[in-house]
Amino acid sequence: MAINKNKSYYHTHTRRLLVLLAVLILGGSACAALIFFGKKEVELTPPLDTRPKVIAQPLTIVNYQTKISLSGVLQPAEKTDVAFELNGKITWLNDKFVEGGIVKKGDFLAKLDPFDYETEVKDKQANLALAKANLSEELAKAAVAKKEWAHNPNSTALALRKPQVESAKARLKAAQASLEMANKNLSRTAYYAPFDALIASRKTGLGQVVSKTQALGQLINLNYGEIHVPIAGFDRSFLPALPLENVQVSAQGALRTGTLTRHLGRFSEQTRMAYYVIRINDPYALYTTHNPLYFGQFVEAKVNGVTLNNVLKVPQAQLKNNAVWLLDSDQVLAKHVAPIIRKEQDFVLIQAPLETHYQLVTQLPEYPQHGMQVNLQASTVQLAGKGVKQ
Repeated sequence: MAINKNKSYYHTHTRRLLVLLAVLILGGSACAALIFFGKKEVELTPPLDTRPKVIAQPLTIVNYQTKISLSGVLQPAEKTDVAFELNGKITWLNDKFVEGGIVKKGDFLAKLDPFDYETEVKDKQANLALAKANLSEELAKAAVAKKEWAHNPNSTALALRKPQVESAKARLKAAQASLEMANKNLSRTAYYAPFDALIASRKTGLGQVVSKTQALGQLINLNYGEIHVPIAGFDRSFLPALPLENVQVSAQGALRTGTLTRHLGRFSEQTRMAYYVIRINDPYALYTTHNPLYFGQFVEAKVNGVTLNNVLKVPQAQLKNNAVWLLDSDQVLAKHVAPIIRKEQDFVLIQAPLETHYQLVTQLPEYPQHGMQVNLQASTVQLAGKGVKQ
């Protein structure tokens, strides 16, 4: 019985040793595998780049021609009252001589009854004929007197009828002048348009008796119009020398070209803006195929200002405290501080840096610093939107 017990104990102990040995072998293999594969994974992982990421675009330095936006109302440059220089009764009026009518230079607008003035012309013609006859008579008498006194050394000017001849000549000149005046008055019974005009008003009618210089209506010159535009002080410094041509004018689809001609010599008491004048030729397009501009119409204008050399055109959103961030060829941030030269729409113009190898940073890390080493990303990479502090 003791022998059997010893044998059973021996077999149990042997089995335990075998199991322990198997466990040790498997554990060692697993550790070796972990060590092998772990080393391989570490070798495949690249070094971690901790540099802040930025996005940049090429830096473009330009010579920029400034633009000045203006607006105002088209106004007549010249108005003339229609008035006769004579007294008389109106016997004829042009059908276009009504408010809103348009007439061309030389068009017949109105006529006075010419009877009295035609009669005056005939009277002056008769006086002229008498003066001519009187002069002929005096010349003949002077010729006879000259012969009669040819051998008399004591002849006088009166005896030779020289004063009478001069008097006859003077009466002839007076008769001629009177006839010219009568003809002139007769021509004044008809009123012709002095220029291409818009009829602003009419204050008379057929059969009305009018007196000299009495206003019959008003004409507006259509040869040109004027736009009075206010210009602020920050824009005036960018105006070139006047006159300035090729000013683009627009209103409700009508596009025209004008000339900035002059300063009106006054400022607005409310806004302190200076007023300038833009001239538009043929605003009603009588001689072109352009769309017309009308007096009283609100118009906008674009003026080419002076050219700014060596400047950066930067979106306003990228400018903080008069500074933009640049990136050099070594991917190092540089803060460029420059005063604003001009603002236009949603961008600003600032003086460009002296060096030209920079890029303009469009998206910054959260806390950018001058001289910071950064990682330039492709423009298609979307970075966090909060990195805008400067």
